[in-house]
Amino acid sequence: MMPAMFHLAKKVAISKKDKRGFLVGAVAIRKDGTIVKACNSPHRGDRQNPKAHAEYKLAKKLDKYAVVYVLRVRRGDGSVGLAKPCPDCERTLRSKKVVKVYYSISDNEYGVLDLRK
Repeated sequence: MMPAMFHLAKKVAISKKDKRGFLVGAVAIRKDGTIVKACNSPHRGDRQNPKAHAEYKLAKKLDKYAVVYVLRVRRGDGSVGLAKPCPDCERTLRSKKVVKVYYSISDNEYGVLDLRK
């Protein structure tokens, strides 16, 4: 079973009026307990632009020691896919001193990046 924060990340992802097939939602818990949210935005030109990624947008709202949850969802059937942060987003999260990143792999599976190492 996935952590409860993935359910919130899914709501964040599908809340956008966006026609793309896959959407990404990211949620973080700051060290003071505050929850912050972000979702990906449509790619213009370069599909690999990390500034459009949910993790990058979320990192701009974080301080030290946050824990991040990232989920990728298919718009049509709501199935969950791989949402491991790209190297640029991982670097950005690491620079913000994020402790861990939990990311979806499938509907029943998730991975963990321990960024304290």
